[in-house]
Amino acid sequence: MQMKIIRPITLFLAVAFFTGCPPNNENDAATGDAITLDDCETSFGDGVQAFYSTYFSCVTVSVSGTNTLINSDNLPPHESWYYSDEHGNYIDWASQGDGYYLNPNMISTQDLTISIPNEPTSRGLTINGSLVDGEVGNSDYEYDMSTVGLALDGCSLFNPLAAPGDDIEDEKYSFDLYSGHPEMTGNYHYHTTTKGPLEVLEHKGLIETPVVGSAEIELYGIMCDGTLIMGCTELDGSTPDNSDFDSQNGHVHDISDGTTVHFTNRYHTHICTETFPGHRFTPEIQYYEGGN
Repeated sequence: MQMKIIRPITLFLAVAFFTGCPPNNENDAATGDAITLDDCETSFGDGVQAFYSTYFSCVTVSVSGTNTLINSDNLPPHESWYYSDEHGNYIDWASQGDGYYLNPNMISTQDLTISIPNEPTSRGLTINGSLVDGEVGNSDYEYDMSTVGLALDGCSLFNPLAAPGDDIEDEKYSFDLYSGHPEMTGNYHYHTTTKGPLEVLEHKGLIETPVVGSAEIELYGIMCDGTLIMGCTELDGSTPDNSDFDSQNGHVHDISDGTTVHFTNRYHTHICTETFPGHRFTPEIQYYEGGN
């Protein structure tokens, strides 16, 4: 039996986190045709590193000085019950188990631009349990409580912290089938692994199995300071060596696809719950300067 959800009327606002060039997308979060990886707005400007054109979709990427700018309207190219029921990507809510509920917010079009340093500078931090404590406001190096990265499908990445009084572990009960949900301004986002970015890799012919924990390559996105978010593999498909993991499953080495070294000595974290259960979400602490 399908559940009919009566939602409050929402004013759709475009939220700009950084001044950039918004994509010209005719689809809207309130009404419109379905948005897919076949037709979402995607473009890469002159001088953009090959990493971005190889792995990202549904974004506009350009170069500004020594930074790379990624702009997104943040409309997920997949189904969600957080779209308006007049949108082509809308599906009816369905419980995924005991305790699951429908978040009262709805997806709305955003104007998101993150600026990523091409050669980020390490803060020289020892990222241990005293820094990665799961609490808001205990460190000057925490990522902000907003969009602090973008996934391969153009959707927001948030930090792993819940607002004071909330528990990040409880938020999963409002996730849609892609492990995402919108906050009160309609900013749809991920806190952890999701099949959305893996479907981008499949669409580009880079993997055959877009399943979290089982994909041939698991890359999810990039944070604003240049930290990469990986899953149960390195970019070349090999199994990570966790002997040097810090408290958010991060370590530093060259990021190579087996042929091309895309980044030299780049910090990245791994979310791989079954194999590396120490940290199950996006990173909490900025390894590099210039984030947020």
